[in-house]
Amino acid sequence: MTAPITSDNTSHAQWARVERVLAGMTILDGMLGLAVWMVADSASGALALLSLLALFAGTQAWRRRPAGQLAALGFYGLHLATYHAFDFSRSYQLRGALNLGAVIYLPNAVVVLNVFAIAMFAASAAMLWWRVRVGEPLEHTAASA
Repeated sequence: MTAPITSDNTSHAQWARVERVLAGMTILDGMLGLAVWMVADSASGALALLSLLALFAGTQAWRRRPAGQLAALGFYGLHLATYHAFDFSRSYQLRGALNLGAVIYLPNAVVVLNVFAIAMFAASAAMLWWRVRVGEPLEHTAASA
């Protein structure tokens, strides 16, 4: 016997579907990052660690655990922007595999905002807020794992 459809059940199902899509995109980002790290000669070890963090975040979010969204916040937060000084004195460059950049030219440097990471960071924050606010019965979480 199924529960009657109410706005609360429908809203819960919609949030859960969005959570799965976000988790899948995070897993894809992690797998692509690991593939780039294995193939590229100049790829750093930071890309491998960042990709492993993405895989951890995606699998935990897929299992509907708040730790997944929290790890996704850390993953996307690390590559929200990159900074490159024109005189090559300072540079901050930590990127995931999926990037969509918006370039901002400053007098002495270039800042590249990763619009994809900003959107995923905001979505992960919303999912974490929803997951903590609504919660979920333990038997439903155990059944979905």
